Amino acid sequence: MSGAAAGTGPPPGTGPSAAAAGAGVASGPAPRRFRPELHGLRGAAIGLVVVYHVFIGRVSGGVDVFLFISAFLLTGTIAARLERGDRVHVATLLARTFKRLLAPAAVVVLATLAGALLWMPPSTWTNLLDDAVGSLLHVQNWVLIDRSVDYAAHDSGTSPLQHFWSLSVQGQIFVLWPLLMAGTGLVARALGRRPHRALVLMFAVVGAASFAWSVWSTAVDQPVAYFDTAARAWEFAAGSLLALLMPRLERAMAARGIVLRVLAGWLGLAGLISCGIILDVDGVFPGWIAAWPLACAALILVAGCTGVRGSADALLSTRPAAFLGDVAYALYLVHWPLLVLWLSGSGRESAGLLDGAVLIVLSLVLAHLLTKLVDTPVRRWPWADAHPARAGAVAALALVTGLAPAVGAQQVLEHRRAEAEARASRDNPGARVLAEDYTPHPEADPDAPVLPAPENAARDWVFAPEPCEGDRAPRDPGLRESCTITPGDEDDPVIVVVGSSRMEQHAGAIIPLAEQNGWRVMMLWQKSCPYSPGTENRGPECAAHNDAVAAYLEQTPPDAVATSTTLVTYDPEERVSPGIEDGLSRLTERGIPVLAFRDQPRLVDVQPTECLEEHGADSPLCTVPAADIFAPERPDAELLARADAEGPAPVVPVDMTPLYCPEGTCRPVIGNVAVYLDEDHISGTYARSTSGALQDQLDAAGWRW
Repeated sequence: MSGAAAGTGPPPGTGPSAAAAGAGVASGPAPRRFRPELHGLRGAAIGLVVVYHVFIGRVSGGVDVFLFISAFLLTGTIAARLERGDRVHVATLLARTFKRLLAPAAVVVLATLAGALLWMPPSTWTNLLDDAVGSLLHVQNWVLIDRSVDYAAHDSGTSPLQHFWSLSVQGQIFVLWPLLMAGTGLVARALGRRPHRALVLMFAVVGAASFAWSVWSTAVDQPVAYFDTAARAWEFAAGSLLALLMPRLERAMAARGIVLRVLAGWLGLAGLISCGIILDVDGVFPGWIAAWPLACAALILVAGCTGVRGSADALLSTRPAAFLGDVAYALYLVHWPLLVLWLSGSGRESAGLLDGAVLIVLSLVLAHLLTKLVDTPVRRWPWADAHPARAGAVAALALVTGLAPAVGAQQVLEHRRAEAEARASRDNPGARVLAEDYTPHPEADPDAPVLPAPENAARDWVFAPEPCEGDRAPRDPGLRESCTITPGDEDDPVIVVVGSSRMEQHAGAIIPLAEQNGWRVMMLWQKSCPYSPGTENRGPECAAHNDAVAAYLEQTPPDAVATSTTLVTYDPEERVSPGIEDGLSRLTERGIPVLAFRDQPRLVDVQPTECLEEHGADSPLCTVPAADIFAPERPDAELLARADAEGPAPVVPVDMTPLYCPEGTCRPVIGNVAVYLDEDHISGTYARSTSGALQDQLDAAGWRW
């Protein structure tokens, strides 16, 4: 987290540019001055982030304070220029900002990739390379959203670059805020108004809109809202409003006496320290409750420098706090990769007291070196700051230096994947080995590696490559955005796959058969949302999606629908999917045939990819009895038989369990193919290998394409 965009600097030796801020006169932003308590607040916030991550395994709220302070500093600097009538050179500001941000970030990203090569399993490499690119391009928050990462779920798959999400949000705001402020200043001048009031109005509107979105999206889909720039923008707007209103607030506080200022400072500091203990920050932020750490930071800043020994601002102005403020950006960068790499290399789930203390000390040392050798020289480089083009060139060089190895490694992994897939029919038969008449290929390599390779496993998803267009495209905006379909002609028969990402993986068996028979496969799935129309089984967002899918299927009837009709829970226990009886009747009454899939395994206590890498395919540690997952008999059998008998269209039961768990055992590798993508999903490679067995089931049931 960096306040470099403020573009001002404290006295030599007192810390980075983030420590300078406007204080104010009544008419607008004040002349810039160094505020030691603000600098110390940044240090305290990053200290909380590190301590909470290492020892408590929770989120402290310190990141929110960083976002708040960065906007406070940026806004104070730009607003002061606008009040003086100076032009805001947005390109210059951005060039100098990202010159400073990218150089240390590139060093940390490259070091993290090297550490991952040594201490993290290959199954994590593909996602990590995506994270490296996303981090340096400042879009890591959207990468994590696309991957459906839950920040509260810290496990062995946690990325050592995951913490770049907040730097990405900050970087996006650093681009947006100067543009908004410069535009607001131009409008204010054109109307003969002062920029200060126009800026207050603009940030109030932006903040209110973002706050409303944040509260709603946090309630509906908190894991996505946590990373969403729009849901976080109000925290920046709050910092901007504080910067603009600071002169008035400081005068009001000063009028009430020194005792109140001292109490306000201590109240803010105590509230900030206790925030992560009292609140489930990573589970409930960034909704309205995120105002807690922001209000605490605001109290400290409004209290200001009291000059009273024993005050909170005196504590925040000490040399240790100033040191933490000096290295805050670098410390944030290095501490998380060190922690994740250490846990991965040691095989531990959390750090203990001793190794945690060592990690913190090592983080401080590396942060000091990174600040001294990279951050400070680049930030204070006179040659680079002499012209915007030079600053931009330095930023571009840092970006290319960090991206080149990551992009190159991505190409290497992709080449390996393509080569392995070319040999797959010979060396990696997958579920085909379970057929009674299976004969191995005469040129099969007994030592061929398992597919998908561990480094490519994270991308082994099933998907339809084209967006839905034409008459069959859903009218509902949400469905239209997520709807995809396999290639074909507009009048080809269509089977629609509905449900969660687990049903999406089942579609790996459907797509080859559909293509062979001239059908197209449409995907209308949503993560963590089994098809259960008319129920609130998975929350309001899932219910709205299922209702939209049901309405679409009724308005634009496909030639068939495929969905899961049982649900394997995290207990684990196999149940009938809620609402599926009504869902089936609504389909069959309209003459739509249904392929009713039994749910796939959920390996609650086994991380199959990691177990396979660590113990091998034959280890009993990596296998699970099917009886521990599935009911003895299919729980929806009676329901399906009744729906098939009563409806005008057939309901065809499909049970892939014997292919996933042959002879009653769910194994990690079958036919030299990894069965699982993760503990919740069959791999796409294995799913495709089951298409022949699926056709056999359909033939036996009398289904015809």
